[in-house]
Amino acid sequence: MTNEELERRAREVRKGIIIGTHAAKSGHPGGSLSSADIMTYLYFEEMDIDPKDPRKADRDHFVLSKGHCAPGLYRSPCREGLLPQDRP
Repeated sequence: MTNEELERRAREVRKGIIIGTHAAKSGHPGGSLSSADIMTYLYFEEMDIDPKDPRKADRDHFVLSKGHCAPGLYRSPCREGLLPQDRP
């Protein structure tokens, strides 16, 4: 994936973070927005995850201990097709 494609996906993830936290009327978007590039790179470029086989035994796992980044953690797998996405 090119840098331009990664940047476009990171913008989509950021958009989803803002839409999601606004719709929920809750959350801390700052932490998620600041980590969007990192999570986009991991999910779309680095990690071994197959949306067609999300329960693959040897897939990569990502553990996030920064709770205020949960909206970003949710939006990145949505864009990868690993979680349902009911909003843009």
